[in-house]
Amino acid sequence: MKGGKRSPETGPIPLDGEHPLIVPVMSAAGGVGRSTVSALLAAALHRHTTDSWNRAVAVCDTRPRGASPWPGWLDHIAEHGTGWLAGCTADAQKFAAEVRRSTSAINAGDGRPIWVLADTGPMAPAFSGTDPGPWFWAPVLRYLRAAVIDGDAMEGFRLGRQHAGGGPGTATAWMTLPLARTAGLWVTDPSPSGLARTLEAMTAAEACGLPMQQMVVAVNDAHGHGWAARSRSRRTLLTDRVGAIVEIVHDPDLRRDHRPAFTPEHLGRPDIEALVSAVIAAAGRPLPRPAAVPEPAPALTPAPAAVPAERTSWHVAPAHPVPAGS
Repeated sequence: MKGGKRSPETGPIPLDGEHPLIVPVMSAAGGVGRSTVSALLAAALHRHTTDSWNRAVAVCDTRPRGASPWPGWLDHIAEHGTGWLAGCTADAQKFAAEVRRSTSAINAGDGRPIWVLADTGPMAPAFSGTDPGPWFWAPVLRYLRAAVIDGDAMEGFRLGRQHAGGGPGTATAWMTLPLARTAGLWVTDPSPSGLARTLEAMTAAEACGLPMQQMVVAVNDAHGHGWAARSRSRRTLLTDRVGAIVEIVHDPDLRRDHRPAFTPEHLGRPDIEALVSAVIAAAGRPLPRPAAVPEPAPALTPAPAAVPAERTSWHVAPAHPVPAGS
């Protein structure tokens, strides 16, 4: 998983055919373009990577219904969403069958869909939104070569709370997930306050013992405000604390008609390709499965023999951007 450089001559970047690449996308504030960056990263991973199983790339939308932009970005809306799927995790056979009905999709323009798990379809009365940590999502990850976890704007608070003696935050849960290759992606804008929040969060993450070389900071100039002198000085302070810093240049065409642009031209931009390379290079080796995994964090296990993973829609993409069997 080192390097991650891609060129027209080398073709797609091969990912680990056994352990999924997991990228929790985090921030300390809203309005920094976290979901847009998540979408562009997922689309770029979809276009520029492969694995031996031809598994899918997916976005896991962690925000509850009514608070997420993803339902408005979909080309296919699942009959049932994550609220329905949440009630099936205890039964492996039922879960494998219901994943087909609970997976929305975005058409990436190459005949293969980018899967999206979001709370769509009929409301499940007992479901109040998905946890941003791995406890809910672990059963899905085994079917993917890469999963982009679109988180929320509370991770700075969680890291600060953990540093003050509170329980482990979402970043810690993802970055220490067994049997997965994980790179954290922190999204900020280039404002002095945005870089100050990021510096504070990375300081707390380092104090909490997170693997900082597996952390990538994306400085996303979503609003075209550019850099201030104080921002540049804070960027310098960040440089030695994280695995990489990638600057995403302002371009209003990255959001066309209020949704991210998935054209080859946009996904082939130097800054987007640099983001993909940085994330893949930062992804750490998978941690071994602990002898005893405390609840509620489950270990990733192979798909049950009775439900071969290659028979699910997560492994075999149909010829159109609609999940098979939906």
